[in-house]
Amino acid sequence: MTEAREMAIRLEATRVLVFARHPVEAFPSVSWELAAWLRLFPAENVICVNRRDLVAARNWSFREYALKAPKSIEWWICVDRDMRPRDRTAPFLCQEGDLVGCMYDTGRNACAWDDPAAVHGGLFRFNRRVVEALADKAPWWDYARSADGCTWGCECGKFAEKVRAAGLRVARAGWCGHKDKE
Repeated sequence: MTEAREMAIRLEATRVLVFARHPVEAFPSVSWELAAWLRLFPAENVICVNRRDLVAARNWSFREYALKAPKSIEWWICVDRDMRPRDRTAPFLCQEGDLVGCMYDTGRNACAWDDPAAVHGGLFRFNRRVVEALADKAPWWDYARSADGCTWGCECGKFAEKVRAAGLRVARAGWCGHKDKE
């Protein structure tokens, strides 16, 4: 039996941003597992972000819900609508770090987690130090592009790059189900 680890965040001081709009669906929705997991947090701190373009939604949310947050909010969790937190997700809440990602099956890229420093956008959290360090670094999320303008990297990688460039700690822990994958 393993001993329980203490959470690295305080639930009452955490704002959860749920990116709930699917690009082709007309209504927001979340997985049942995610709905149950969100009950860990005070209802007033869970915000449904209902915008079609995910990169724009992440940038808008950072501006509106992180930069303008009251000082009582110390952590932010960003989670996509189709994530399915389970018991294996618990280490994500216990891991120390300024930006912490949770691994999951991205469904698109078999080598998404090959880089030990990789953090992807399905489920991640950051703290107030990140908000303060990146306040004037918009856009916070953007696609990495080659010299000819072709997209070659995900928007979450650019965010993690900015966090690292600010001298802050990036980590990852736990596993989260994604869509119909465990």
